[in-house]
Amino acid sequence: MALHRLILRPRSPWGTPFRSDTLLGLLLYRLAEDEGEAVLRAELEAFRSGNPPFSLSSAMPEGTMFFPRLPSAGDDQIDSLMQEQSFHDKKGRKLSRFDVLSEYKKFSKMPFMPIAFWEKHRGNLSSLSLFWEYLKQPDLWKQSENVRQQSMHVTIDRRSGTAVEGGLFASSSFWAPNGSAFHLYAETEDCPRLLERLERLGQLGYGRDSSTGKGVFSIEEDPTFEAAVSSDMPHRLLISLLSAANLSGLEGYYATEVKIGKAGPGFCRSNPFKRPFILVSEGSLLTSMPKGPFVLNAIHADPSIVQITQPLALPCRLAEEENDHE
Repeated sequence: MALHRLILRPRSPWGTPFRSDTLLGLLLYRLAEDEGEAVLRAELEAFRSGNPPFSLSSAMPEGTMFFPRLPSAGDDQIDSLMQEQSFHDKKGRKLSRFDVLSEYKKFSKMPFMPIAFWEKHRGNLSSLSLFWEYLKQPDLWKQSENVRQQSMHVTIDRRSGTAVEGGLFASSSFWAPNGSAFHLYAETEDCPRLLERLERLGQLGYGRDSSTGKGVFSIEEDPTFEAAVSSDMPHRLLISLLSAANLSGLEGYYATEVKIGKAGPGFCRSNPFKRPFILVSEGSLLTSMPKGPFVLNAIHADPSIVQITQPLALPCRLAEEENDHE
């Protein structure tokens, strides 16, 4: 399947992060709503049989890529880097060893990196080479943070449909500053069809509180994107969430998280919560993927509710010194 890059522009605040599994689940929900249950079942069967009609990434700020979870550089490597090159702050003051190590701590917690450095280093990734780029131009690594807003809500009893006494609570939502946008990657053979479905999702609203106007977005294909052909590279940068019934085949450098999801709109009014499950996070650097299908069953008392975590990963290669640690 062909890789495409899409540009997602929020048109309202949103309450649910734009992550791959939620986007995919809502696309399937809207498919059933628009085209019927038979069409939904056919698409679910395609995911179960290992022939997914599409894969989606989680969203990342425009012009960035998820930061790869590389092995940390050792103090001796950083000392060698300082011997080869001196670094200065904005005022021209030379950075001390303490300053450089403090900057490395900030660098190692970066969720995203400039896409220009991903394209430059994807064939020879190492913590040290990326840290060098960071020290030379730290301002390029700063992204505009989403503005966080809070609003008050009242808890509604699902059985009676009335307000619960003492059920006042605060809910957070986010707004993209200065009209900023996100990049979303998709692997599909029918990009116009997928775009049409994403457009409808954006018009109706995505995620939490969409019924109150949140989660509205527009989306378009990025005409400047050219997918790199690098099938010979042995590593994969995960740009979506990933899970499977059996994760024993997972190898590489990765982080995990536990998710307690909720069923889609209209499901399970008495108990909307799914059972907790483990996800491999975006930015994980993998040498081996678990065996699919990437459809999680038995995550709710209702057996018809499933979770799809179809992975999307980009080829890359670790530098030889990083491979020595594997």
